[in-house]
Amino acid sequence: MKRLFVSILLLALVAPVCLLKAGGEPESDGSRKQFGPFEAITFNASILRDVKYVAEENNVYLQLFPAHKEKELVVKLSNDYFASYREWHHGGYELVSPANQGKTPYGWTDFVNTSANYIEYWMDGEVFLHLKRVK
Repeated sequence: MKRLFVSILLLALVAPVCLLKAGGEPESDGSRKQFGPFEAITFNASILRDVKYVAEENNVYLQLFPAHKEKELVVKLSNDYFASYREWHHGGYELVSPANQGKTPYGWTDFVNTSANYIEYWMDGEVFLHLKRVK
């Protein structure tokens, strides 16, 4: 009976930790793309041609493929992985950007300048770029 109690107690203590780890941020294996102090957790190469980080300005720019030039993108900043979103200057948690609308093909988007740990870029309801600050 004592063994059963100890086994159940151990299971009850270990299970939540395993569940948290399984649903959390994917671990880096060192093969992800790096852009200045950021590492790409998600990088959709069918939408993105390139990402540029300008250290002197602390700005992140995107270069989208022309097929996605006219779509709007949503930018979210957070301190934690898909959580603890920061509020933008306009009062919301999402910044809707016209992306490359009106710019030349393969032009750079407007920049994002932030001290947040994570930058999420969404298009058509899906994350196409997720950057994590690693430095």
